[in-house]
Amino acid sequence: MKRPGIYLFLLGCLLTFVRCANVEKYNRFMETPLTVEAMQQDVNYVEHNLWKMHPDLFLYVREDQLKTKFDSLRSAIRQPLLPNQFQLALASVLADVRQGHMTLSPLVAKFDPKGRDKVRYQKSKGPFSQLGFHWQENTLYLSKNGTSDSTLVIGSKILAVEGIQPQDLYTKYRPTFTSDGYNTTFIDQAFERLLPRCYQLELGYRDSIAILFSNADSTYQRTVVRRFDSVDTKAKSEITTKAVKKVSQPDQKKSDLKKQRKIFGYNANLKRMSKQLSFPVKGDSSIALLKVADFSYGRPKEAYRRIFDRLELCSVQYLILDLRGNMGGRLSDVKELYSYLVEEDKYQFVQPAVITSKFNLPFYQVKGLPGWSYPVLSPFILTGAIVSWTKTFSKDGLNYTHLTGSKIEKSKAGRYRGDLFVLIDGGTFSAASLIATNLKVGKRAVFVGEETGGAANGTVAGILPILKLPNSHLRWRFGLMDVKPYYQVNEMGRGVMPDVPIVRSVDDVIRAKDPVLDKVLKSIKKQ
Repeated sequence: MKRPGIYLFLLGCLLTFVRCANVEKYNRFMETPLTVEAMQQDVNYVEHNLWKMHPDLFLYVREDQLKTKFDSLRSAIRQPLLPNQFQLALASVLADVRQGHMTLSPLVAKFDPKGRDKVRYQKSKGPFSQLGFHWQENTLYLSKNGTSDSTLVIGSKILAVEGIQPQDLYTKYRPTFTSDGYNTTFIDQAFERLLPRCYQLELGYRDSIAILFSNADSTYQRTVVRRFDSVDTKAKSEITTKAVKKVSQPDQKKSDLKKQRKIFGYNANLKRMSKQLSFPVKGDSSIALLKVADFSYGRPKEAYRRIFDRLELCSVQYLILDLRGNMGGRLSDVKELYSYLVEEDKYQFVQPAVITSKFNLPFYQVKGLPGWSYPVLSPFILTGAIVSWTKTFSKDGLNYTHLTGSKIEKSKAGRYRGDLFVLIDGGTFSAASLIATNLKVGKRAVFVGEETGGAANGTVAGILPILKLPNSHLRWRFGLMDVKPYYQVNEMGRGVMPDVPIVRSVDDVIRAKDPVLDKVLKSIKKQ
């Protein structure tokens, strides 16, 4: 019995050594300049795959313009660059395609704490994750304080982090990301999400950051430190074990909460439910608010069935669907929601997606996997390819594939038939824009807020392989399917427009006011 234990111990030591060596090797690679030839090869690799597999590459940029940009990039590469310096140059070219799902991610330094510190760091919260940020009119504001320092004033302007001004970060990284098409409402929210990563790229891995704030007519500086779990892990485990032994019956409340999280979807990182129904006016169950934060979590069939059963039970006459900040997710999820909102007995949610190659499509789905996995997964890859080919067809010289919702289906018998209001903003993207378009053009709802970040006429997504560039090791994601909602609008490259335009001010955000929702509630009250 002792020998297996020794072998497991030695194996653990070996894996730890390999992991540490890999982290060291990775970080060293980040600081090693790439040769001109290596970068030229990566540019050619990206250009070749774009022209080969992107289904609508020249929707927002002419072919000759994009070709010129790639040629100019090749001409500009005349000396060795670090991988992330190369990323800035190549990502700027890709952003000119104006397809928001396509990204070229920089390399981010890794940190591998050893021994007991590893557990501590896994349970800790970094400086940036304890704060909330709001970027508007080229200014960064503190919108949330999750630290123990009560002297941090919500609404303060952030002048610099470790001496680096947020405006300088915006200037540097703004050319590397884009919305779908020509709208600008998506950009500010995208930068808010990217901000912690941008600072990490500049500063490296930090356990503390010094931030210079401005509030009213004064400035002040504070240091935000990593917050570690104060309870010793071993002691905490012993306490939990003793508590379990004392309880003879399972905790029903915890069991119910766990079940609710599985059904309605719980994002542990953001600590929020994916789908949440509430009644915003106290004592009035005729008005309901359905906040759908994303279409990525939960069990949509069961979740929406429960939600709309409750709407019927409460005789809801006015439903407010909040899609603000919803970056999209699964087609099966958003299609399920649409089936409860559409007025007609039958509906089609999206059109069959345009693709470039029926044969190559299934193999590009798995192209980003490590080489060693192909022999192991080959039976599944081949089966998936056959299923994929059965969904494809050709028409008018183009290749198509069927998607979830691309065929006519029956609407739900218990669908909602009352008045519908939809709240949208620049963070309404991808699948959330698809349902917004169908509801808007189908004249099913009144839209309040600002233009969606996602294009009204669809997006290139569906299947999004992540390819590792051969020499720089940068990870490149791009879509293989041109996904369009069933309905279309006349203006190309713009998002879904609100019927009632309202933009939240900085003061609204800081004070947690919601003039968009308030406007809808006031209009309902007048009816």
